[in-house]
This record gives sequence, C-alpha cells and structure tokens, in this order.
Amino acid sequence: MMGSNTTFGVFIVCLQVLFSHKRYIFLILFFILFPLYIITNRLFLFLDHILFSHFDKEEIKKPILIMGFNRSGTTFFHHLLSKSKQFTTSTTWDFIVPSISLKKLLWFIRPILSMLNLHELETKEKGHKVGLNDIEEDEMLIFLHKLDSKWISNNLIPWMKYDKKFKSFTRQLCIDSKSNEKRNIDSMRFINQFWKRQTLKHDRKQLLSKSNPFVFRLKSIKRVFPDAKILFIVRDPIETITSFFSMQERIKYGNMMTKEELDLYRIEAYKEIIDWYKETENAKKFLDKKDILVLRYDDLKADLYGSVEKSFKFIGQTMNKEFEILLSEKSSIKHIKKHQNKTIRDFGFTEKKIKEDFAFVYQEYFN
Repeated sequence: MMGSNTTFGVFIVCLQVLFSHKRYIFLILFFILFPLYIITNRLFLFLDHILFSHFDKEEIKKPILIMGFNRSGTTFFHHLLSKSKQFTTSTTWDFIVPSISLKKLLWFIRPILSMLNLHELETKEKGHKVGLNDIEEDEMLIFLHKLDSKWISNNLIPWMKYDKKFKSFTRQLCIDSKSNEKRNIDSMRFINQFWKRQTLKHDRKQLLSKSNPFVFRLKSIKRVFPDAKILFIVRDPIETITSFFSMQERIKYGNMMTKEELDLYRIEAYKEIIDWYKETENAKKFLDKKDILVLRYDDLKADLYGSVEKSFKFIGQTMNKEFEILLSEKSSIKHIKKHQNKTIRDFGFTEKKIKEDFAFVYQEYFN
C-alpha cells in the first residue's frame, strides 16, 4: 500500500521519506516523540469531557476564516484584527496544548521558557515569527495533532514534495475529494472541538481564524460551519512566489536542504501555488456572495483603514473606539519592506511564464 490518508498512514509515509532521504536523526526523533505527543494530548482531550464538559455546549457561530497564499499579508491582517480584542483567537501554545486540563497541569511551562528566552520557535528576521505567546494560524492544530496539513510537505518534511514514490500521494493530501471526505470532516470536527474550548476561554467572542491551506477544503468547512465567513487576500503571484521562496531559504527547514533539493522542491511547490490560486477562484463559484470577501494586498497597503472597515462590515461587527484609534495610527505609517527578496529569475522562473501560468489571476485582479 502506497500510503493512507489517516494520521497513522501519513506518519508511516513521513518515516519512509525520512529514511529514503537519509534524515536518520530526524527519523528517530519523529518516530519516538510524535506518538508520545499524540497519546498524551488525546488522553487529556478525553479528560476535558469529564472535568470541563461544559465547553462542549458552546456554539461556533459565523466563524471568520482569513485565507490567501503564504506571504499575501494574511498574518498581518489576522494580527491586526485581533488587536481589536473583539474576537476569539489562538496562540501557538493553544495549538501545542489544546486540552484545558493539560494547560492547567503545565501552567508553569510558558513562564519558565519565557524567562530562559526559549519562547520563540522562529524569529521575525527569518520571515515569520513564531512564539509560544503569539497568535498563530489554525492550520497548526491539525498539523500537530492529525498530520492533516499542507504544512507537512511545506514545513516539516519538504522532501515529501518531490519524492518520486510519494509526491503524488502528498499532492492529494488535505484537499476536498471523495477519498479525503471522511478525513476532512473529521479534521473539521476536531477543530470545532478546539474552537469551543477557545470560545469559552474568550467569553464567547466571534471566532477569528487564519489558515491559508483551508482553501483546499472549503466544502468540508462549510459542511461543519455552514455560516462561516471567508475573507481572501490576493497578492500578485510574482511577489508572493519570490517572497515565499526567499523566506524558505531563511527558515530552519530550508537550511536543512541542499541547493539541489531546494530546486526540486520548488518545481513541485510552484505547481501547488497554481492550485492554491485556482482554489480561491473556484471557491467564488460555489460560496454564497454574502459569505465571501476578496481583498487585494495592494489595497491593504494603499488604504488599510478602508480595507479593515470593509472587512468589519462584511463580518457584521462595528469597530470599537480604541481599535479605530489604533487603526488610524497604523494606517498613517508607510509600509516598509523588511526583507530583501531575491528575484523570480534567481529561482529559475521568468515573469513571462508566471504571467502565463497565472493568467486567470492577472485578468481578474491586476489588469
């Protein structure tokens, strides 16, 4: 059997890929630590139903889901909206330890790690800051606890992306399809249970989520959350591709790969990026117009206040005064590029090819 799309099946494929690409230390650590991590969390998630059963009575109404391809401003926008304190959001620590009971047992961990300056998992200079106390995207939950995420081949085990034996298997993971139907619904229900815990913690505020790969399973999401509000951010593909590939070379998993491996990875990643943009356009065909809002990255830069105001109207909320003041201040600050990215040619592509492959994006948003 080539591999199954269950958590165990993907785990076995991960081990096979690590072995075939001679990442033996990584393989041993993953083989030992991942099962221990999953068993521990599953036990305490079960205990939550006994010790804190009231969380399950919570209802998730009109969750707001921010999406877009990586490096499109989705993280910035997610963090900005969260500053209004009008929404339920989640931190990296929440995703690592989703159980209420386990959080209470491990209450001392975060303060100790912060004191030792070990609370940052990735620095801002690398392109995307990841800290235990930072608001993070919800994809992390099903990545860590179910291995049901594009992050597996994008972040954790990038060799899966181009491995001859498993690249076809990898490309089919996490997308809405007949073979993935049960798996996707199960993952969305798992997220629903998590969101209930978080909503209770945040005094039942409307759920604000950001998860870029959710675009591949929007039909499953709408089955579990039929009133979900989808907010897409679209950026010029040339800009996102150069930013994304430049970031890869700066962060840990990119540094683990040789130049030849990165080249092979980018060929497959490029195909996935095309799929990503296509899924955004497909979503507009089956989602109700009242449930979807598309913003351009350029509009965020040119008129941040107007973009946020438009988003709040779409969400059905009114900005509080404190956030309006903060937003006005933020809008007056000129956007400064923090990282010097390589050019598209540095990664073996040309502007002509990208504009041909992404013609459907340029015709829709950048004419």
